[in-house]
This record gives sequence, structure tokens and C-alpha cells, in this order.
Amino acid sequence: MTQLGAQEATVRRGWGEVDVLITHTRMSPVLHDELTGTPGVRLHLGEEPGPDSREVDVVVGYQFPPGSLSDLPNLRWLHLTGTGTDHLAAAGLSPDVLVTTSARVPVDAVAEYAVTGLLHVLKGLPDLAAGHQNDWYTSDALMLSGSRVAVVGTGRIGRAVLQRLSALGAHTAAVTRPGRNSRIPGADRHVPSSQLASEASTFDHMILCLPGGPDTRRLISRQVLDALPEHATVVNVGRAETLDTDALYAALREGRLRGAFLDVHDTEPLPADDPAWRVPGLVVSPHRAFAFPDEPAQVAQAFLANLYDLRSMRAPRDIALWTGERTAK
Repeated sequence: MTQLGAQEATVRRGWGEVDVLITHTRMSPVLHDELTGTPGVRLHLGEEPGPDSREVDVVVGYQFPPGSLSDLPNLRWLHLTGTGTDHLAAAGLSPDVLVTTSARVPVDAVAEYAVTGLLHVLKGLPDLAAGHQNDWYTSDALMLSGSRVAVVGTGRIGRAVLQRLSALGAHTAAVTRPGRNSRIPGADRHVPSSQLASEASTFDHMILCLPGGPDTRRLISRQVLDALPEHATVVNVGRAETLDTDALYAALREGRLRGAFLDVHDTEPLPADDPAWRVPGLVVSPHRAFAFPDEPAQVAQAFLANLYDLRSMRAPRDIALWTGERTAK
């Protein structure tokens, strides 16, 4: 049976009574409170699935260590509090298990953060935040309005970024997979990712909203970075693996880029001795673009919306076909 067929069969099974294990440490208290009292839902809390979790039907969580999902014989549904599915195969999840994500929840928060990161560098705010003494009445700030900004990755977040950039007067380019002909709202032009290196010189700035996966790994290569103009800024709110960070650091050290704002990193949290802390022009953000006060409550509502779909014998609205597929942000 194909994965889609297996998941369709899962949808048709009864969902009136379910045992739900919540494993997300940071969100667990709010998720538990929000879901308490849901008819037919028995809640359990745990750091991660273990031997005492073998009877659960549903797991709600974020990241799962290798092998941690391989010994749950009753598991029918996994709801992710985030968006990434690229770790599930290593975690041992069966392709028969239904997977949904909370990808809709952080869209506005991440889009706002991405544009803020770009403006942060363009307006020279890192020096002000660091308390450096600056000359009065002068500035090397650049204008976002009228600049040419490429958004690489046009899933939910990429599209939200494009719309915000367009509203601020930027000329936008949506960088998409080859062969994609659909019109992307907020984009003035469309560039296939296969032409990224040859088109990079036409961009003033670049915001990365890419998912992880073999076809996006190091897509923002040394060749792409070398082709950007010296006044360019690079912002990454997608997956760290999509950017050649060593090449970026080299470009910044050599003064070949204005700056960079990275919310995602190859190692997280970054060690105190990581070279990133000493790269000139680099703003290190501690992977927080997605966070906002109402996030846990909205994740709970996303879970309940998908449960409602299942109980109505419909495919859940946030289903993810995760096997061999890129994670759409």
C-alpha cells in the first residue's frame, strides 16, 4: 500500500476515543491545559515516547531522537508542533502513521521576523544596539523601498514575506523550483532556483525561507553568494542546511557582503566558541523567529482542527506526506 493509501485508511478509522501523548517540553503545560476536557481525548505527558507509551494512539511533539518512534505499535497519528518532517525517518516512524504539522501557526511571526532582520542590517541597528558611539546626523543606512529582494522558497512563510516586502515598496523576486509557473502573490518576477547563481547579481538582498531536503541542501552556495553585490544582505529563517555558512562567513570577513541575519544555525544552540560569534556583520539570532505569546494555544487549536477533520471522516487540513518529501514551511 502506498503511503497516501495507508494514510487514507487511517483517516477512515474511528477517532472517538484516543490516548494522546504530549512530548513538547516547552509547550506541554499550555497544550495540556488547552486540550483538557476535549471529549474522548485522554492526555499523557512525557519527555519523549518510551516503553510506557506503547498504548498511545497519538503523539504531539516537535523533534524526536533516532529510533524513538519505532516501538509504538498503536501509534496512528503524529501531530508536529512545528513544521519539519525531515527527522521522522531516523526517528523510526512508520509510513503508515498519519502526520500533520502546525505549519500555519508561525507564518506571520516568521515573516515579520524575516523582514525585521533585513531592516535591522540595512539600517545599521546592530551598532546602535551594541552601544557603539556613532557620528550624529549621518548614517550608512540603506533603503528597503525600491531595493530588489529575492525570497528563496515560496511556501506559506515565503509568500507572507513577499507580501510584506511588496507593501514596503521593495521590488521582489520569488525563487521557485524549476517548472513552477503559477503566479506567486507579492512577487514582481519569478526566478527558477536552477538560475539562482546567474541571477544573484540582480538582487540587492536575499531572504531564505527554504525547507530542508536533498534538493535544497547548500542551494545557497559559494557561487550564489559570490555573485551577490557587495551591498547585499542575506537573511535565513528557513533551514540552516540550505546555506553554505562557511562561504557566507568568508564573504562577510572579506567585506564582500554588507551583512547577514541568521535565525538558524548548523549547530544549535551555538557553542560559546563557535566562529559565528566573531564574524563581522553577522547578526546571530537564537532560532526564535517562530515564537510569539499565543503560539502554544494556536498549536493546540491546530491539533483540535485536525482532530475535528478526522472525526468528520475527512483528510486532516494539515496533512504532511513526509516520506522522501521536502518540508514545506
